[in-house]
Amino acid sequence: MPISEPPSDEGQFYTRVDDEQYDELSELNGQPIVHVSVWEEGLADSLIVPTPTQSDDEEAVAADIDLYLRDGVYFELYGTLCYADLEAAPLNNLGEIEKSLQHVVTMGGVLEEVAVDDEDGLVLVLAHRHQPLLYLQVGAWLLDEWEELPDPSAP
Repeated sequence: MPISEPPSDEGQFYTRVDDEQYDELSELNGQPIVHVSVWEEGLADSLIVPTPTQSDDEEAVAADIDLYLRDGVYFELYGTLCYADLEAAPLNNLGEIEKSLQHVVTMGGVLEEVAVDDEDGLVLVLAHRHQPLLYLQVGAWLLDEWEELPDPSAP
């Protein structure tokens, strides 16, 4: 199924996962998560970034998140809805999202699975010992490499 995506040049947002990307992203399954950052003011606040579909009665917060994996890869996630349970509403404030993500890191969580929703959007399943802790439904993303983790005390 052809999906129109920007070229894989640095700085290009992806909003849909095609078969080739899925195969590449799936190679990251099982990677430990070593650091996360939740942005107080995200790119989604200043740009029109597609966010995953939600009903009007949900008061969810779409967060911008940096997710660092042990192998030197990190995701810049934009307009991300975070679910502790797929049967419940998404988390509804940045503090709760940050606390949940930090818990995943503290527990030694991993990127358990790269998945795709009904609209070919990216979903990341974060787990500990194969038990899902968080589901991240991503509006847009970039993938890059890191050499040094950010300083948590930096503003």
